[in-house]
Amino acid sequence: MDRQRLSHAASGVLLAALALCALVMSGAFFLHVRHAGDDRMEVAAAQARALPGITLSNGMPAGSGVVVTSMETDGQAARLGIRVGDGVVSLDGMPIRSLDQASAYLLHHPQQRIMLGLKHADHMRVVMLDRPEGER
Repeated sequence: MDRQRLSHAASGVLLAALALCALVMSGAFFLHVRHAGDDRMEVAAAQARALPGITLSNGMPAGSGVVVTSMETDGQAARLGIRVGDGVVSLDGMPIRSLDQASAYLLHHPQQRIMLGLKHADHMRVVMLDRPEGER
């Protein structure tokens, strides 16, 4: 009889320990996901400051480069002839293959002018985009 109670007590302790482990693991996962989301928001905000008036996104299918997905109608990019759907193939002559790569480059190269290599309907061209003084 004592052996049976001891077995039930051990089972209860084991279940409590498993529940505590599950709670700790889910909390760690939540914090990791939240941190990763914060990082993406910081990168997106930095990219928005780095290329004023333009929003970029990874092209589809994945790995096909970076594409202009939106822009200010009356902004500098529109005046330069940049259009939604243009592929950004380089920044200051450096080939760009992903939004993460573009964002990292722009964050670490704070010069006032950025040379964008663009591709539209198999035509390549280069434009110089000025970054506002306070946003570099």
